[in-house]
Amino acid sequence: MCRAILLFTGLICALQVHARSLVIQNFHADIVVGVDATVDVSETIRSRFEGRWNGIYRSIPVEYHTPQGFNHHLFLDLLGATDPQGLSLKVEDASERHYRKFKIWIPGAEDVAKTVILHYRVRNGLKFFEDHDELYWNITGDEWEVPIEAASARIALPSGAEGVRTLAFTGSYGSREAAVEVQVRGREIDFRMRRPLAFHEGLTAVVGWNKGVVQRPTMMARAADFLRANWPLGLPLAVLIAMYRRWSVRGRDPRLRPIAPQYRPPEGLTPAELGTLIDGSADLRDITATLVDLAVKGYVLIEKEETDRLLGVFKNTDYLFLSCQPASTWGVLCPHERVLLSAVFSGGAKASVRLSELERKFYVHLPGICDRIFDALMARRYFSDRPDRVRRNYLLGGLVLGAVWLFGAILGAPYAGVHWGMAPGTLMLPGLISAVIVAAFGYFMPARTVAGTRALEAALGFEDFLEKVEVDRMDRMIRTPKCSSNCCLMPWRWAWKSAGWRHSPVSVASCRFGIGVGAPWISIPAVSPAISAASPLRPLPS
Repeated sequence: MCRAILLFTGLICALQVHARSLVIQNFHADIVVGVDATVDVSETIRSRFEGRWNGIYRSIPVEYHTPQGFNHHLFLDLLGATDPQGLSLKVEDASERHYRKFKIWIPGAEDVAKTVILHYRVRNGLKFFEDHDELYWNITGDEWEVPIEAASARIALPSGAEGVRTLAFTGSYGSREAAVEVQVRGREIDFRMRRPLAFHEGLTAVVGWNKGVVQRPTMMARAADFLRANWPLGLPLAVLIAMYRRWSVRGRDPRLRPIAPQYRPPEGLTPAELGTLIDGSADLRDITATLVDLAVKGYVLIEKEETDRLLGVFKNTDYLFLSCQPASTWGVLCPHERVLLSAVFSGGAKASVRLSELERKFYVHLPGICDRIFDALMARRYFSDRPDRVRRNYLLGGLVLGAVWLFGAILGAPYAGVHWGMAPGTLMLPGLISAVIVAAFGYFMPARTVAGTRALEAALGFEDFLEKVEVDRMDRMIRTPKCSSNCCLMPWRWAWKSAGWRHSPVSVASCRFGIGVGAPWISIPAVSPAISAASPLRPLPS
């Protein structure tokens, strides 16, 4: 008995469902293109209801993807919905996927034909090309769940529009069918379907005309529309502001006082430490300055060796490094200087070594030398944190952020595209730009302490002295092999990242230092290849 009752109830429900049907008898759109580039649309939709209905849904596509992978959003303003007598109808507005969805309530929609007029305006519905302006408009949309028995449209262009050309497409999404009649009458174009439209079929019109009639939006207006359509691109701006605030709190140095010329290097600093204090980076130029300084002190001699090849047509060049002091005397040197000498001369086991023997070997000692330089500066509390580690951490943070965002964007792109209409570029690019911002700010995040800033002031004062007072004598010194009392300044000039003398022809310069017994020779061009050729990491400027 119960089974019979359930069967009867299901049959009654099925009959009620089949008793309800909806057909769009006629769909007509009046589209007016304004001189201000707006598109005013009035849609007259006549629906035939069988059974009891509350109204109809009208889904208008507003989200499109550009060829560059970004979103193009149509900014649509609803002006209202009425019946043929002009009485307002209730409309509920919502967004669904890449559509603007209107639920239009129609009183008395039961076994009757009703007409509604939907009025809205789009302010960025036109496309602007070099030789023409264009309206590409999906007239009916392609999301109707019911058939459309007849569809038509009339497009009115502004006065003075010339060179009108048209195209039309019918059918489902992506179809190239053109089952439509098109009539051009001056500035008005009529479109009329030759056949009914089935489920998820639509009518699309393309109208172009010569430029000069419609005012193109300004660059600022187009940029604002682009950012509104691609709102996730605002994330990098938020990250930029956040990183700037963090730099202001954690990465900004104490304010520099007025710089006064200093006539000697800052006390207690070696050339490599000074160069690292200036830019927060212990690089090959600082290590080269250390080698030059050791030569000035009489610990190293560098000789250039040339051998003929092919009857003297070509020459093979090598450099010989000679240790001028025993390893037992290295204890008075700074830690990074001792590590450098130990790396070159195998801890004092060798009295001489050629550059060719150091190739592919010396670079493994660079991290240890750089660590000693940073340790010396941190021992004096010149930086709040080690600059190389601060930059490394921000770089790793940027890489992790970019990788996680990219991975998440790849996984979430299908969902975002279906439910939000989000283009792949709009989803992926913000995270990648934010990652670059984080990594780039890391370079500026190392902060000097008050003590480090005062030492920097002394370093800048010494640079001012070298640039304005000693530069001429230094240039003359590096161009002549004569001995000069200013040779002791060369390591400091080499350590200086912006020293103008580095652009002089040091490739032909040499200098002789009279230190202790004998007069060791150091060839400046022999220094740079010695380090840069021995390390594949980074070349040294000549």
